[in-house]
Amino acid sequence: MKKEYENTKILKTDDLKNILGIGRDKAYALMRSEAFPSTKIGRTCFVTEKKLEIWLDNYAGREFEL
Repeated sequence: MKKEYENTKILKTDDLKNILGIGRDKAYALMRSEAFPSTKIGRTCFVTEKKLEIWLDNYAGREFEL
């Protein structure tokens, strides 16, 4: 693994649900959205904490429709 990813926190759908305070269906829909920076391995979607923070900053003050 590259050194730049050593301390990277990986978030799954349940983590996203808890962090954003959204329901399970919305969390899954967000992870599957093309506008969201998730990665899919098999049937599991992941997003890094850093990518989530950048995405949230980019959508600050705007509405995101699923």
